[in-house]
Amino acid sequence: MKFALYGAVAMATAMTAFAPAVAAAQELVLSIGSRGYGGMVERNIEAFEAANPDTSVEWLKVSDVPGDSRKLYVTGLTAKSPTPDVFAIDVIWAGEFAQRGWLEPLNDYLGEETIAAYNPSFLSAATVEDKVFAAPLYVDGTHLFYRSDLLEKYGIAVPKTWEEVISASKIVMEGEGNPQLYGFVSMWAKIEGLFMNWLSFINGNGASFFDADGNVAVNSPEAIAATQTMVDMLYEDRIVPDSILTMRPDDARTLFQQGRAVFLMVQDFVHAPLSAEDSPVAGKFDFTRNPYFEGHEDAHSTAMGGWLLAVNANSEHKEEAAKLVEYFTSYAAQLAAAIDENRAPGRTDVYAAPEMTEAALIQKFGEDYAVGVVRPSAITGSLYPRVSEVMQTEVTNALHRQKTVEEALNDAAAEVNSILGK
Repeated sequence: MKFALYGAVAMATAMTAFAPAVAAAQELVLSIGSRGYGGMVERNIEAFEAANPDTSVEWLKVSDVPGDSRKLYVTGLTAKSPTPDVFAIDVIWAGEFAQRGWLEPLNDYLGEETIAAYNPSFLSAATVEDKVFAAPLYVDGTHLFYRSDLLEKYGIAVPKTWEEVISASKIVMEGEGNPQLYGFVSMWAKIEGLFMNWLSFINGNGASFFDADGNVAVNSPEAIAATQTMVDMLYEDRIVPDSILTMRPDDARTLFQQGRAVFLMVQDFVHAPLSAEDSPVAGKFDFTRNPYFEGHEDAHSTAMGGWLLAVNANSEHKEEAAKLVEYFTSYAAQLAAAIDENRAPGRTDVYAAPEMTEAALIQKFGEDYAVGVVRPSAITGSLYPRVSEVMQTEVTNALHRQKTVEEALNDAAAEVNSILGK
């Protein structure tokens, strides 16, 4: 097993991995960051090579910064380089890469049973025209963190709906009498996280970005009502600080960690700092799935991110490459990653494994991912960045009351339709 370094060496050295070359038969190049999947990369490569002695795997350690690795991939894939054979991609790249013809469809390699084991919501981000172009490696997402001590103090059950979140916020804020305490904080700055937040709200009210017929539905009555709730939380209910409009994930986490918020909705990475020994809220918080609106108990409202493994459409070893993808996303490999590296599996069956008691936190995250929703990148493809920018802008316009909610979402629908050529 050979290792090619990236990041500690010059970009030119890393780019040689994309240069056409005469490779030994059955030699694969796997591209993934060294931190993204922890120690599981080496372990999986060694196990795969032992099970497939005619195949060797070279690990190209790319940057863990998504923008850097993306640039590297785009350069090589545009040039139709046959390597890397397998590479890790962000969930919002899959649709674009598939539409550009850079990814090999995996349906014929993995089989229906394997594909059916993956988280269906997450998998939809890599599914274009019924073809699966990447396999879920690990997932992350947003959750509703809450002050368990304060809810217990006021005899409040853990909220399931947004109506209950708003009610609980008002009760605790009034009871505590602390002007520095807010009911809810999140990432409502004009960033990608705002789009994820908004998708959680609208999906929790039975809405979706596209309707069943594929039409843009961002201005449906359900989406308008959900977005109006966000606005009302600011100006009518007054349970969020004005500063939420500039908050990024860590800003919201900091306020919650300082004991100045009852609820927090951001990504799962905040669990570690919140539970650190020196955290003021350690032992005083818990989390649950993102809320839904009354009458929409079956709604999927956990906005998900994460990474997938894909096969290069120009690989000279597609069958062997697909086997490597299948191994990394197998039940046994993802179970080990959950227990040993705290990586949330992209397979739903792993969460029910008896051994997952050793990874109780990951198992609980998995309950929320079972009701996950992804951004509309599979359908929008290379146009996704423009679509996301439009939604961030118009939701921000609504939150700042520069437009009414209906005006903002009508404008968003018109702009997205124009971008998509509809």
